Amino acid sequence: ARRPPRPGPPAPAPPRPPRAGRAYPGGGLGCPAARHTYQRALRAYAPDRDGMLLSNTWGDRSQDGRVNHAFLRQEVAAAAKLGVDVVQIDDGWQRGRTANSVNKGGVWEGFYQADPDFWTPHPQRFPQGLAPLVEDAKEQGLRFGLWFAPDSTDDFARWEQDAATILHLHRSLSIDYFKIDGVKLRTKRGERNLRRFYDRVLAESAGRVVFDHDVTAEVRPGYFGCIDVGPIFVENRYTDWHRYWPHATLRNLWKLARYIEPLRLRMEFLNHTRNVPLYAGDALAPAAYSPAYLFATVMFASPLGWFEASHLPDTYKNEAASLVRVWKAHRQEIFSGCIFPIGEPPDGTAWTGFVSVAADRASAYALLFRERNDRAHGFLDMPLLSDAGEREVEILAGDGSLSLPENGRLTATIPDMRGFLFAQITVSRREEADEGFQERQI
Repeated sequence: ARRPPRPGPPAPAPPRPPRAGRAYPGGGLGCPAARHTYQRALRAYAPDRDGMLLSNTWGDRSQDGRVNHAFLRQEVAAAAKLGVDVVQIDDGWQRGRTANSVNKGGVWEGFYQADPDFWTPHPQRFPQGLAPLVEDAKEQGLRFGLWFAPDSTDDFARWEQDAATILHLHRSLSIDYFKIDGVKLRTKRGERNLRRFYDRVLAESAGRVVFDHDVTAEVRPGYFGCIDVGPIFVENRYTDWHRYWPHATLRNLWKLARYIEPLRLRMEFLNHTRNVPLYAGDALAPAAYSPAYLFATVMFASPLGWFEASHLPDTYKNEAASLVRVWKAHRQEIFSGCIFPIGEPPDGTAWTGFVSVAADRASAYALLFRERNDRAHGFLDMPLLSDAGEREVEILAGDGSLSLPENGRLTATIPDMRGFLFAQITVSRREEADEGFQERQI
């Protein structure tokens, strides 16, 4: 029998199709711009709802030990002076006791089994309920927020009861902001039920309720699992345990901003006068930075004052409040633009910052930081701003100067280490350049 013929050489592979064009314009920074645009499509920016400055008392580590009517009245008054938008009570407002309480014997799930009225106001701490505090805050131009933990028991089997609890607080007290904590995802069923909880509340509140996802522990959806639900509570940092550094928070925001729209990131700034001895000899200690600098590190995100506002020194409140007022005058335009990290990755010694570029590329905001270095001048790329006209710079806050020469780079001078500069850039478009500019935009 004849052997079968040996196979010949393989047939040539079919020619590859021509490389498709990119899915986004704008070069290297067009990619994060496309990501942000996609995330914004899933949750549109609402200026009267998003990008608010929250305060939350848990950052000073008194836990629920001080939570009561008298203390919260002080918090409202102090927060109003600082310029806070939403005063949020963390764990302790409710009748039920959690495992985080200063008093022993609390639970971390199984809330309704522990007490059917677990999520009602604590009768001793708030004998008149929360309504008087909510009204007090409203009179001073503030809103109210609460901490809440959906019951993880049996894969969130009580999600409908949790949704009804949130909607009752929203409808009866006009509370829109809820920090979500204690989530324990164990199965796909639990993930679906948690999603049903979010969807029910968002649908029945017409999107007014804002959920801050605490993603600091356990397995919890946030960055990509619940894009349309609300901000991500990124960090739990405390000076009490020598775990808060302003440059580290700035670095986290800078790194994440390439992938996550900064508006979706709830970022902390702390009371830097607490626990100063723990940072002895540390050149990057929180106390080395000004209160305005601390707020500036998070003001291109959704800021969180992680402290008891009533225990801030007056000097802190006054200095930070001055920058908060400037920020509020411009934040809608900041958050309406596309925010990019620029410069070097923050490490405590860098020239770094952010820019927010308007959709028409005719204006931008720049927030620049000179960390602890001996370089009084910084040169940072200015992405995506139109070159079809003269560029004008207005310094809004901080110390120093800023220019934008024809090479498209920001040239900044900040005289002191650990200083910052906040500026607005506008392009006065030339008539003869309009047609070409429009073609490039198309």
